[in-house]
Amino acid sequence: MAEHVPPRALIGLLALFLVMMSVSALLFWLAALLAPGGVRSVIEAVGFAAFTVFGALHIVAAITGILLWQWERHGLHPYQRVALEAATLYFGLAVLISIALNYLAASLLERFL
Repeated sequence: MAEHVPPRALIGLLALFLVMMSVSALLFWLAALLAPGGVRSVIEAVGFAAFTVFGALHIVAAITGILLWQWERHGLHPYQRVALEAATLYFGLAVLISIALNYLAASLLERFL
């Protein structure tokens, strides 16, 4: 059985989404470094609802990075491959860390209730 080959349009849309998420994450962290209030002031400036959606999209970005890495890594220029791997690693670790911190917060809340 031949390996699945996704349509080029899907690859393009996934790549565009991952690039937009990566640029957004980079801008978020740069703004957090430069803003007087740090991360909190950036989140307040963006709005809690928008930040929540952005945070949830990290899961989709991690999955997108894995799919693109699986399908496209052999045909990419080394710089593009490293950027793809770095973005995938960042979004994947962000998801894992948020899951761990949510578990910790729920465990602590359970002790107080």
